[in-house]
Amino acid sequence: MRLPILANALIALFALSFCAAEQVKFDILADSEDTSQWFNSDLEHQYSHLSNDSLLWGPYRSALYFGLRPRIPRSLLSGLMWFNMDNYDSIGKLRHFYEQGDNMKRANWVSYDPRIGGRQIIDDVDSHIKIIIDFVKSEDGKSWGVKVKAVPHKGFENVKTSFIWYSGLESKKDNDEDRDSSSGYLKLENQKNVLGYKGNVKLSGVSEELGLFEIEINDGPKTNKHPSSGKIMDPDLDPSRAHHYSLRVPNDNVWKARDIFITMLQESIKDLVEKYPQFSEFPPEQAFIIRDLHNFEGNLHFIQKVYEGACEFDVVYTNAITTSNDKITFDNINVKIKRALDGVNEKFEQKFSLNKPFNKSKKFKAFGKELLSGLLGGISYVYGDHLVDRETVFDEDSFESYELVGSFEGPHELFTLVPSRPFFPRGFLWDEGFHLLPLLKYDSDLVLEIMKSWFNLIDDGGWIAREQIIGPESRSRVPKQFQVQSPEIVNPPTLMLAFTFLLENVKGENDLGSIDEPNTVDGDEQVIDKSHLGQILLNNPELLTNYTKEIYPKLKLYYESFRRTQQGYVEEFDRGTNREAYRWRGRTVSHCLASGIDDYPRPLPADVAELNVDLLSWVGVMSRSMKMIASLLKLESDVSEFGKHEKDIIENLERLHWSDKDQVYCDLSVNEDDENSHECHKGYISLFPFLTKLIPEDKIHKLEAMINLIADPEELWSDFGIRSLSKSDEYYRTGENYWKSPIWININYLIIDSIQHYYGTSHTHMSEELKEKFKTVYKNLRVNIINNVVDKWESTGYVWEQYDDATGKEKGAKNFLGWSSAVLLMMNMPEEL
Repeated sequence: MRLPILANALIALFALSFCAAEQVKFDILADSEDTSQWFNSDLEHQYSHLSNDSLLWGPYRSALYFGLRPRIPRSLLSGLMWFNMDNYDSIGKLRHFYEQGDNMKRANWVSYDPRIGGRQIIDDVDSHIKIIIDFVKSEDGKSWGVKVKAVPHKGFENVKTSFIWYSGLESKKDNDEDRDSSSGYLKLENQKNVLGYKGNVKLSGVSEELGLFEIEINDGPKTNKHPSSGKIMDPDLDPSRAHHYSLRVPNDNVWKARDIFITMLQESIKDLVEKYPQFSEFPPEQAFIIRDLHNFEGNLHFIQKVYEGACEFDVVYTNAITTSNDKITFDNINVKIKRALDGVNEKFEQKFSLNKPFNKSKKFKAFGKELLSGLLGGISYVYGDHLVDRETVFDEDSFESYELVGSFEGPHELFTLVPSRPFFPRGFLWDEGFHLLPLLKYDSDLVLEIMKSWFNLIDDGGWIAREQIIGPESRSRVPKQFQVQSPEIVNPPTLMLAFTFLLENVKGENDLGSIDEPNTVDGDEQVIDKSHLGQILLNNPELLTNYTKEIYPKLKLYYESFRRTQQGYVEEFDRGTNREAYRWRGRTVSHCLASGIDDYPRPLPADVAELNVDLLSWVGVMSRSMKMIASLLKLESDVSEFGKHEKDIIENLERLHWSDKDQVYCDLSVNEDDENSHECHKGYISLFPFLTKLIPEDKIHKLEAMINLIADPEELWSDFGIRSLSKSDEYYRTGENYWKSPIWININYLIIDSIQHYYGTSHTHMSEELKEKFKTVYKNLRVNIINNVVDKWESTGYVWEQYDDATGKEKGAKNFLGWSSAVLLMMNMPEEL
């Protein structure tokens, strides 16, 4: 990279100031009597530095087919767009945002790790090309490279395609209007040429957070062809050249790159029509070329390229701090990509050993790696404000929908996974716990980083918004009626479940309860490097313990707020004195969005007396989790308090929600005479005490009732998984039919996991017949689910949100690699109990 002398001087000064600060820190801590504090502080500093660098850059704009950004609030955003240039209509199918309705044979990361990079394959039916995008990062995590390769579909070998790369630098300062007051700049390094550019196009920039950097785009190998349609109608329209356009846009507008590009094209075409009235038409590969009509200079830059047939080109981002031997260049990018792909393969093979009968098949291994890669490829970083209505208080007697009027709060930032890039490209509270479970074994350090980000959102009242619709880009993908969040509405606390799984995962390797001295890595000195990332928590559990101490007050506030806001009526309806009973607030006659299982049948007529068995089970999960965390921190009084809550919850699950008549757990309400009455809709709700492992292990008759319900084809069993609502229920497959029959993978995973758990804890109490039923259901259910999901992946190119219980056919959102990725956990479970 060519840098001005002054820039080199600045880098040197930054380095000197950093070294001086570190030396002062060392001197101060060396004089301290308690040197163990220094060791812990130094370890945390090392971990934080390594983790932040390795996760700095990524395709964190997951709502796009390919969009890059760092985990920095106001910074450099980049993206890729493309469209077919064979005719005039194809501009209407310009690809940018990943949309559910786009005609794609497949579009997913097939090999990806957020610390390394990987490969995405996009098979665009309408554009007649398969696009392979390779993304790779430097060892220091501060620089990256991208290779874009297009392979035409058979019969379309001469297809014409336009690619547009854009990069926009947002300012750290809000409402920044001119470059002089900005916290950085991004400019074209090439000598400006309205005719276009032969060879490489280079941008250079600087920002407070990123320092000095360059972005360079080449024209690819000599095998690339550009359209040669004869006469060039205007000198500005040469398709063999790269074309550049720049303009200034305010913060929170770079994401509108597609609309801005279309607007500029419209302006260009209008100018051509006025300039050349004698020409009836221009060839599409010329008409749709961007032109620099105004000689603008700004913070958003577009570089457009036009190719014919197979093609490829590279984009390289180089930070000035990256050392010369670590830089990604046009000469070494292929080697770097191969190394990254090999690294992802090796890590997957190391972390996931698929069990029978899936361990010998290349198909299942390829599926498993794509499943994991797609889940990780959905990691997003968002920053901005969100809409919250803290004024509207729900009327207890009304079960009508409320029109919420939100006010902007924030800004907030979130590092999260998403359920589905094309349909739900945002954070969902109750989904996120499920998202993290497959990653516990793969990269527990990454799990902690995502949890930290979510727990930072707990507000002063102990509330986390159910959906994280942060910033205008996120809001653009959500209908207005769903954008505003209310503190009256909570969501299942699956993050608590995942957090305790993380604690148990680390505890399985170490004794978390007796940490006196920090662990060491490689000898006597406490030194960690990038190669340890992913399992640093496993080797140094004091890091997790320290974080748990730090976050504990917020978690306790979250727990207390959850219980307080969802408290149900007990004494008022002669239900005893045990107050561990809860009701989802904000439910309507037809929907209970707070529960996460939206349209599942609930008691009718709706009444304030209602108590929900799934909610009580979730509070049980929270109580058990808080008890475990308090035990780790040696807070005995809290351990006792949470233990009592858990005991009371188990008691009320049996006393209030168990129906002897129906032999299932049910929601509770009252009849016309205000007498307690069970509302029993056999299905997922009925299983929740079983799914959350809150049925005492010696209650064999209840465990038998659960396995009988699961195994009965006239109730919940299907050849493709456990359906959400019984075939015998009056509401089966009615109305919206979102949770009234379809098979959901997250719940099916909990079912299999609970069968495995209870067989382990209770088989000595079981009859031979019951043991055999547990074993048979476990084995067949696991195989049925995996085979169906993989079959539909093969035939459609995607993993789906849900599956039809009668046919196994895919349903709902495509590329649903959120909790449907729990299939990977199933593939790693033993074949038999």
